[in-house]
Amino acid sequence: MKTRKAQISGTPAAAVVLVIAAFILIFIVLIDQEDRDELLGNKNETAVREGEGQEKIGVLLEEQPGTITTLNRREFEQDIPSFNLIVKNEDKTLKEVDSVFIESGGVSSKTVPFFVRDRAENGRLAFSVNDYSGKLTILFNGERIFRGEVNDFLEPLALDKIGEENTLEFSVDSPPGWKFWAENHYDLRNLRITATVENVENREAVNTFLMGRDEIDPENVEDAYLVYLVDCDVSVAGRLTVRLNDRLLSSKVPDCSSLERTDIDPRDFIEGRNELRFSAEKGRYLIDRISVKTRLRNPVFPLYFFDISETQLKKIEDGEINATITLNFIDDDRRKTAVVAVNGRRLALDTRGDLFSRSIDAFVKQGSNSLRIEPDRTLHVTELKVELHCRDEEDCP
Repeated sequence: MKTRKAQISGTPAAAVVLVIAAFILIFIVLIDQEDRDELLGNKNETAVREGEGQEKIGVLLEEQPGTITTLNRREFEQDIPSFNLIVKNEDKTLKEVDSVFIESGGVSSKTVPFFVRDRAENGRLAFSVNDYSGKLTILFNGERIFRGEVNDFLEPLALDKIGEENTLEFSVDSPPGWKFWAENHYDLRNLRITATVENVENREAVNTFLMGRDEIDPENVEDAYLVYLVDCDVSVAGRLTVRLNDRLLSSKVPDCSSLERTDIDPRDFIEGRNELRFSAEKGRYLIDRISVKTRLRNPVFPLYFFDISETQLKKIEDGEINATITLNFIDDDRRKTAVVAVNGRRLALDTRGDLFSRSIDAFVKQGSNSLRIEPDRTLHVTELKVELHCRDEEDCP
């Protein structure tokens, strides 16, 4: 009974709680968004959501260049691994057929096709005759190479001008008309086609290497060349052809065991991936100590990039935000002089301090921007930054 009373007395209390919760919920829904966010503790989250579509204000570029010298860089070298080229002749069987049967009263001719992937010469056709009557005619690629009677053995027949696709056609003539009851036939066995085939599986080698825009600038490339050592047997060496990006560099019989040098037109280079191809006419070669070298008239210094959006550029032009470059140096109290080029426009740097900072509002553009440091003497740069700053706090949300 006591428990029953407790349950009854608890029911009005629960109802009161539900009513209060409902009033609180209605209150939260009806008050302003800003007050509701503050009450619920969502002020910071709301600010983040409202700022998602706004342009970033802050660091656009941050690097640690380290030591930059006046010698950076005039010479570039692309090393390529060694490889072998082998072109050799091998005697091979191109086709074998156990038997070929032809008869004048039935199948009076039969064609045997065969295919050759590599270059072949000194072709031969051999077979034996198990039984026969009449005259046999053999055509190779449409040209007659034999006609006559064959008993049990025939010397191998020469096959000239073997191509990629070839056919041998065997036929037997019909007996004279007065022998209306007779039939001619040939039963050929162990038909075999052989030739000397040039194995060209390792005739060619292709290597790739990467080059930057500064390395291939025709206006700045003073010298460009390819060097390699050829180890080969001069008695069997053939023509060695070298191509760069499908452009012929050289084609000659190499001087075996000597270092070859071939000049390169800088216009034959490609920014990014370049393809160097060696191919041999015949013989065996070890191509070693391969290197593509370029030397520039003027040194190339580190190049950095940062992006400016359309909105950011408009704010810079309207004076709402500033674009600034900052360089931090080792504090050695020495004079530091250089040219900082932003999109090719030059900004002089001259300081003894460990910090250099300048506005580059007049130099930036929409999209990708480039920045290069060209020192008059060695610089030890610990940090490089490009940043956007607000002139007034109200300009930045």
